[in-house]
Amino acid sequence: MTGKPGKVTQREIARIAGVSQTTVSMVLNDRDGSNIRIPDATRERVRRAIEQSTYVADPAARRLAGLDNKILGVFTYESALTPESMDFYGPLLNGIERAAESLGCDLLFFTSSPVEEGRRRLFHRNTRLRLADGCVLLGQQMDGEDLERLVAESFPFVAVGRRDETDAPVPYVGIDYGALTGRLLDRAVELGHEKVLYLHRDLNSPTARDRLAAIGRAPGALAVAPFIVGDDLSDLPQVVARSGATAVFAEDAFLVEDAALVLADPSLSLAALAEVRGHRIGGRTLSGFHTPRQQVAAEALALLQQLISTPAEEHGGIEIQRLLQGEVALGETLILRGGTR
Repeated sequence: MTGKPGKVTQREIARIAGVSQTTVSMVLNDRDGSNIRIPDATRERVRRAIEQSTYVADPAARRLAGLDNKILGVFTYESALTPESMDFYGPLLNGIERAAESLGCDLLFFTSSPVEEGRRRLFHRNTRLRLADGCVLLGQQMDGEDLERLVAESFPFVAVGRRDETDAPVPYVGIDYGALTGRLLDRAVELGHEKVLYLHRDLNSPTARDRLAAIGRAPGALAVAPFIVGDDLSDLPQVVARSGATAVFAEDAFLVEDAALVLADPSLSLAALAEVRGHRIGGRTLSGFHTPRQQVAAEALALLQQLISTPAEEHGGIEIQRLLQGEVALGETLILRGGTR
Protein backbone atom coordinates (compact mmCIF):
# COMPACT_ATOMS: atom_id res chain seq x y z
CA MET A 1 0.00 0.00 0.00
CA THR A 2 1.46 3.34 -1.04
CA GLY A 3 0.65 6.97 -0.71
CA LYS A 4 0.73 9.56 1.99
CA PRO A 5 -0.37 8.58 5.50
CA GLY A 6 -3.99 9.35 6.14
CA LYS A 7 -7.32 7.73 6.85
CA VAL A 8 -7.94 4.28 5.46
CA THR A 9 -10.54 4.42 2.73
CA GLN A 10 -12.98 1.62 2.00
CA ARG A 11 -11.37 1.21 -1.40
CA GLU A 12 -7.92 0.67 0.14
CA ILE A 13 -9.29 -1.75 2.74
CA ALA A 14 -11.04 -3.69 -0.04
CA ARG A 15 -7.79 -4.00 -2.01
CA ILE A 16 -5.85 -5.26 1.04
CA ALA A 17 -8.57 -7.74 2.01
CA GLY A 18 -9.16 -8.92 -1.56
CA VAL A 19 -12.89 -8.15 -1.47
CA SER A 20 -15.17 -5.63 -3.08
CA GLN A 21 -15.69 -2.13 -1.71
CA THR A 22 -19.36 -3.02 -1.27
CA THR A 23 -18.39 -5.92 1.00
CA VAL A 24 -16.22 -3.63 3.11
CA SER A 25 -19.11 -1.20 3.48
CA MET A 26 -21.42 -4.02 4.53
CA VAL A 27 -18.94 -5.22 7.19
CA LEU A 28 -18.38 -1.74 8.61
CA ASN A 29 -22.08 -1.06 8.90
CA ASP A 30 -23.01 -4.45 10.32
CA ARG A 31 -22.32 -3.62 13.98
CA ASP A 32 -23.84 -6.73 15.54
CA GLY A 33 -22.79 -9.26 12.88
CA SER A 34 -26.40 -10.09 12.07
CA ASN A 35 -26.00 -9.90 8.27
CA ILE A 36 -25.81 -13.58 7.34
CA ARG A 37 -24.78 -12.69 3.78
CA ILE A 38 -21.26 -11.93 5.04
CA PRO A 39 -19.25 -15.10 5.73
CA ASP A 40 -17.22 -15.06 8.94
CA ALA A 41 -14.00 -15.58 6.98
CA THR A 42 -14.72 -12.51 4.83
CA ARG A 43 -15.60 -10.43 7.87
CA GLU A 44 -12.33 -11.45 9.52
CA ARG A 45 -10.30 -10.53 6.41
CA VAL A 46 -11.80 -7.05 6.44
CA ARG A 47 -11.12 -6.63 10.15
CA ARG A 48 -7.54 -7.80 9.70
CA ALA A 49 -7.00 -5.44 6.79
CA ILE A 50 -7.98 -2.50 8.99
CA GLU A 51 -5.89 -3.69 11.92
CA GLN A 52 -2.73 -4.41 9.94
CA SER A 53 -2.84 -1.29 7.81
CA THR A 54 0.07 1.11 8.11
CA TYR A 55 -2.36 3.98 7.76
CA VAL A 56 -4.25 5.70 10.58
CA ALA A 57 -7.71 4.20 10.41
CA ASP A 58 -10.78 6.31 11.04
CA PRO A 59 -11.71 5.73 14.73
CA ALA A 60 -15.38 5.33 13.89
CA ALA A 61 -14.62 2.79 11.15
CA ARG A 62 -12.41 0.76 13.47
CA ARG A 63 -15.10 0.68 16.14
CA LEU A 64 -17.75 -0.38 13.63
CA ALA A 65 -15.44 -3.21 12.64
CA GLY A 66 -15.18 -4.27 16.28
CA LEU A 67 -11.60 -3.08 16.72
CA ASP A 68 -10.07 -1.01 19.48
CA ASN A 69 -8.41 2.25 18.50
CA LYS A 70 -5.73 1.81 21.17
CA ILE A 71 -6.61 5.34 22.26
CA LEU A 72 -7.35 5.90 25.96
CA GLY A 73 -8.82 9.20 27.09
CA VAL A 74 -7.82 11.25 30.12
CA PHE A 75 -10.32 13.75 31.49
CA THR A 76 -9.63 16.07 34.43
CA TYR A 77 -12.44 17.97 36.13
CA GLU A 78 -9.97 20.63 37.24
CA SER A 79 -7.01 22.16 35.45
CA ALA A 80 -4.22 19.61 35.82
CA LEU A 81 -1.13 21.29 34.41
CA THR A 82 -0.90 24.43 36.53
CA PRO A 83 1.98 24.77 39.03
CA GLU A 84 -0.53 24.63 41.90
CA SER A 85 -2.15 21.39 40.75
CA MET A 86 0.91 19.44 39.61
CA ASP A 87 1.71 18.32 43.17
CA PHE A 88 -1.52 16.31 43.05
CA TYR A 89 -1.81 15.48 39.35
CA GLY A 90 1.87 15.05 38.45
CA PRO A 91 2.40 11.53 39.87
CA LEU A 92 -0.99 10.41 38.52
CA LEU A 93 -0.27 11.63 34.99
CA ASN A 94 3.20 10.10 35.14
CA GLY A 95 1.73 6.74 36.15
CA ILE A 96 -0.87 6.92 33.39
CA GLU A 97 1.77 7.74 30.78
CA ARG A 98 3.97 4.81 31.79
CA ALA A 99 1.04 2.39 31.89
CA ALA A 100 -0.19 3.51 28.46
CA GLU A 101 3.27 2.95 27.02
CA SER A 102 3.41 -0.57 28.44
CA LEU A 103 -0.05 -1.33 27.00
CA GLY A 104 0.90 0.02 23.58
CA CYS A 105 -1.84 2.66 23.74
CA ASP A 106 -1.96 6.36 22.94
CA LEU A 107 -3.41 8.92 25.34
CA LEU A 108 -5.96 11.53 24.34
CA PHE A 109 -6.08 14.40 26.84
CA PHE A 110 -9.55 15.98 26.70
CA THR A 111 -9.08 19.72 27.03
CA SER A 112 -11.64 21.17 24.60
CA SER A 113 -14.23 21.55 27.35
CA PRO A 114 -13.35 24.81 29.15
CA VAL A 115 -12.85 25.06 32.91
CA GLU A 116 -15.75 27.16 34.19
CA GLU A 117 -16.04 28.11 37.88
CA GLY A 118 -13.16 25.76 38.64
CA ARG A 119 -14.61 22.70 36.93
CA ARG A 120 -14.68 21.14 33.48
CA ARG A 121 -17.83 19.53 32.09
CA LEU A 122 -17.43 15.98 30.79
CA PHE A 123 -20.41 16.12 28.45
CA HIS A 124 -19.69 19.57 27.09
CA ARG A 125 -20.55 19.93 23.39
CA ASN A 126 -16.84 20.20 22.55
CA THR A 127 -15.74 17.02 24.35
CA ARG A 128 -14.85 14.30 21.83
CA LEU A 129 -15.24 11.45 24.30
CA ARG A 130 -16.16 8.81 21.72
CA LEU A 131 -12.84 9.12 19.91
CA ALA A 132 -11.32 7.04 22.72
CA ASP A 133 -11.95 3.38 23.52
CA GLY A 134 -12.42 4.40 27.14
CA CYS A 135 -11.48 7.13 29.58
CA VAL A 136 -9.73 7.69 32.90
CA LEU A 137 -11.38 10.39 35.03
CA LEU A 138 -9.34 12.53 37.41
CA GLY A 139 -10.61 15.11 39.86
CA GLN A 140 -11.02 15.85 43.53
CA GLN A 141 -14.74 16.27 42.91
CA MET A 142 -16.74 14.60 40.15
CA ASP A 143 -20.25 15.04 38.83
CA GLY A 144 -22.58 12.23 39.93
CA GLU A 145 -24.79 12.68 36.87
CA ASP A 146 -21.77 12.27 34.59
CA LEU A 147 -20.85 9.02 36.33
CA GLU A 148 -24.41 7.70 36.14
CA ARG A 149 -24.62 8.50 32.43
CA LEU A 150 -21.32 6.75 31.66
CA VAL A 151 -22.48 3.65 33.54
CA ALA A 152 -25.90 3.70 31.83
CA GLU A 153 -24.32 4.00 28.38
CA SER A 154 -21.81 1.21 29.14
CA PHE A 155 -18.95 3.47 28.08
CA PRO A 156 -15.70 2.04 29.51
CA PHE A 157 -14.23 4.36 32.13
CA VAL A 158 -12.37 4.28 35.44
CA ALA A 159 -12.34 7.05 38.04
CA VAL A 160 -9.21 7.71 40.07
CA GLY A 161 -10.18 7.90 43.73
CA ARG A 162 -13.08 6.36 45.63
CA ARG A 163 -16.43 7.65 44.36
CA ASP A 164 -19.72 7.96 46.24
CA GLU A 165 -21.40 10.73 44.23
CA THR A 166 -23.88 8.16 42.94
CA ASP A 167 -25.17 4.71 43.83
CA ALA A 168 -24.32 3.51 40.31
CA PRO A 169 -21.51 0.90 40.13
CA VAL A 170 -18.69 3.28 39.26
CA PRO A 171 -15.34 1.63 38.44
CA TYR A 172 -12.56 3.24 40.45
CA VAL A 173 -9.06 2.77 41.85
CA GLY A 174 -8.16 4.85 44.87
CA ILE A 175 -6.25 5.08 48.13
CA ASP A 176 -7.70 4.01 51.47
CA TYR A 177 -7.42 7.37 53.25
CA GLY A 178 -9.72 6.19 56.03
CA ALA A 179 -7.36 3.42 57.08
CA LEU A 180 -4.33 5.70 56.85
CA THR A 181 -6.02 8.36 58.97
CA GLY A 182 -6.92 5.81 61.62
CA ARG A 183 -3.33 4.57 61.83
CA LEU A 184 -1.93 8.10 62.18
CA LEU A 185 -4.41 8.87 64.96
CA ASP A 186 -3.33 5.68 66.75
CA ARG A 187 0.25 6.90 66.53
CA ALA A 188 -0.76 10.25 68.06
CA VAL A 189 -2.26 8.39 71.03
CA GLU A 190 0.94 6.37 71.46
CA LEU A 191 2.86 9.64 71.66
CA GLY A 192 0.63 10.84 74.48
CA HIS A 193 -1.65 13.27 72.64
CA GLU A 194 -5.18 13.64 73.96
CA LYS A 195 -6.52 16.53 71.86
CA VAL A 196 -5.99 17.16 68.16
CA LEU A 197 -7.29 20.03 66.03
CA TYR A 198 -8.06 18.95 62.46
CA LEU A 199 -7.97 21.73 59.87
CA HIS A 200 -9.91 21.21 56.68
CA ARG A 201 -11.75 23.09 54.01
CA ASP A 202 -15.44 22.53 53.40
CA LEU A 203 -14.82 20.13 50.52
CA ASN A 204 -17.56 17.68 49.69
CA SER A 205 -15.40 14.94 48.19
CA PRO A 206 -15.28 11.20 48.98
CA THR A 207 -11.71 11.37 50.29
CA ALA A 208 -12.59 14.31 52.54
CA ARG A 209 -15.52 12.33 53.89
CA ASP A 210 -13.29 9.28 54.40
CA ARG A 211 -10.91 11.32 56.56
CA LEU A 212 -13.74 12.79 58.62
CA ALA A 213 -15.34 9.37 59.07
CA ALA A 214 -12.04 7.98 60.38
CA ILE A 215 -11.74 10.96 62.74
CA GLY A 216 -15.22 10.11 64.03
CA ARG A 217 -13.89 6.64 64.88
CA ALA A 218 -10.82 8.01 66.70
CA PRO A 219 -9.63 6.05 69.75
CA GLY A 220 -11.47 6.94 72.96
CA ALA A 221 -8.28 8.37 74.45
CA LEU A 222 -8.10 10.99 71.68
CA ALA A 223 -10.45 13.93 71.10
CA VAL A 224 -10.24 15.27 67.54
CA ALA A 225 -11.98 18.57 66.79
CA PRO A 226 -12.57 19.29 63.08
CA PHE A 227 -12.25 22.98 62.22
CA ILE A 228 -13.16 24.47 58.84
CA VAL A 229 -10.71 27.13 57.67
CA GLY A 230 -10.77 29.75 54.97
CA ASP A 231 -8.01 31.81 53.37
CA ASP A 232 -7.40 33.85 56.54
CA LEU A 233 -5.66 31.83 59.26
CA SER A 234 -4.80 34.80 61.49
CA ASP A 235 -7.11 33.64 64.30
CA LEU A 236 -5.66 30.11 64.32
CA PRO A 237 -3.42 30.64 67.41
CA GLN A 238 -6.48 31.59 69.45
CA VAL A 239 -8.42 28.61 68.12
CA VAL A 240 -5.61 26.22 69.06
CA ALA A 241 -5.28 27.77 72.51
CA ARG A 242 -9.02 27.43 73.21
CA SER A 243 -9.05 23.82 72.01
CA GLY A 244 -6.17 22.76 74.22
CA ALA A 245 -4.78 20.76 71.30
CA THR A 246 -1.19 19.56 71.42
CA ALA A 247 -1.28 18.49 67.79
CA VAL A 248 -2.61 20.12 64.64
CA PHE A 249 -3.45 17.96 61.64
CA ALA A 250 -4.58 19.25 58.25
CA GLU A 251 -6.18 17.77 55.17
CA ASP A 252 -3.10 18.40 52.97
CA ALA A 253 0.54 19.37 53.26
CA PHE A 254 0.06 22.91 51.97
CA LEU A 255 -2.56 23.73 54.59
CA VAL A 256 -0.44 22.44 57.45
CA GLU A 257 2.55 24.43 56.14
CA ASP A 258 0.43 27.61 56.11
CA ALA A 259 -0.82 26.84 59.61
CA ALA A 260 2.73 26.31 60.90
CA LEU A 261 3.75 29.77 59.69
CA VAL A 262 0.88 31.36 61.61
CA LEU A 263 1.29 29.26 64.75
CA ALA A 264 5.10 29.44 64.99
CA ASP A 265 5.03 26.99 67.92
CA PRO A 266 7.68 24.23 67.73
CA SER A 267 6.07 22.42 70.66
CA LEU A 268 2.99 21.58 68.58
CA SER A 269 2.90 18.31 66.69
CA LEU A 270 1.99 18.73 63.04
CA ALA A 271 0.82 16.27 60.40
CA ALA A 272 -1.05 16.16 57.10
CA LEU A 273 -3.64 13.51 56.28
CA ALA A 274 -2.24 13.38 52.76
CA GLU A 275 0.93 12.83 50.72
CA VAL A 276 3.91 14.56 52.37
CA ARG A 277 6.90 13.60 50.21
CA GLY A 278 9.13 16.64 49.76
CA HIS A 279 7.39 18.73 52.43
CA ARG A 280 9.31 20.12 55.40
CA ILE A 281 8.47 22.58 58.17
CA GLY A 282 11.30 24.51 59.80
CA GLY A 283 13.76 22.00 58.38
CA ARG A 284 11.82 19.07 59.86
CA THR A 285 10.24 16.38 57.70
CA LEU A 286 6.47 16.56 57.74
CA SER A 287 4.46 13.65 59.14
CA GLY A 288 1.61 12.27 57.08
CA PHE A 289 1.20 9.66 54.34
CA HIS A 290 3.21 8.16 51.53
CA THR A 291 0.62 7.23 48.92
CA PRO A 292 1.14 5.01 45.85
CA ARG A 293 -0.30 7.50 43.37
CA GLN A 294 1.66 6.21 40.38
CA GLN A 295 0.48 2.69 41.18
CA VAL A 296 -3.11 3.94 41.45
CA ALA A 297 -2.84 5.48 37.98
CA ALA A 298 -1.27 2.36 36.50
CA GLU A 299 -3.94 0.09 37.98
CA ALA A 300 -6.69 2.44 36.80
CA LEU A 301 -5.40 2.21 33.23
CA ALA A 302 -5.02 -1.58 33.48
CA LEU A 303 -8.60 -1.87 34.78
CA LEU A 304 -9.81 0.37 31.95
CA GLN A 305 -8.11 -1.86 29.39
CA GLN A 306 -9.75 -4.89 31.00
CA LEU A 307 -13.20 -3.27 30.79
CA ILE A 308 -12.62 -2.36 27.15
CA SER A 309 -11.54 -5.87 26.16
CA THR A 310 -14.31 -7.64 28.09
CA PRO A 311 -17.93 -7.70 26.85
CA ALA A 312 -20.17 -5.49 29.01
CA GLU A 313 -22.33 -8.45 30.03
CA GLU A 314 -19.24 -10.09 31.60
CA HIS A 315 -18.12 -7.08 33.66
CA GLY A 316 -19.76 -8.63 36.72
CA GLY A 317 -16.74 -10.92 37.03
CA ILE A 318 -14.31 -7.99 37.31
CA GLU A 319 -13.39 -6.29 40.57
CA ILE A 320 -14.21 -2.75 39.46
CA GLN A 321 -13.70 -0.91 42.78
CA ARG A 322 -10.27 -1.10 44.33
CA LEU A 323 -8.59 0.71 47.24
CA LEU A 324 -4.82 0.54 47.60
CA GLN A 325 -2.96 0.84 50.89
CA GLY A 326 -0.40 3.58 51.53
CA GLU A 327 2.02 4.06 54.40
CA VAL A 328 2.02 6.33 57.42
CA ALA A 329 5.10 8.55 57.22
CA LEU A 330 6.34 9.45 60.71
CA GLY A 331 8.34 12.59 60.08
CA GLU A 332 9.99 14.88 62.61
CA THR A 333 6.90 17.06 63.13
CA LEU A 334 4.90 14.45 65.06
CA ILE A 335 6.55 14.55 68.46
CA LEU A 336 6.04 13.11 71.91
CA ARG A 337 3.66 15.23 73.95
CA GLY A 338 5.77 17.62 76.00
CA GLY A 339 9.03 16.85 74.20
CA THR A 340 10.73 15.02 71.37
CA ARG A 341 10.46 11.43 70.33
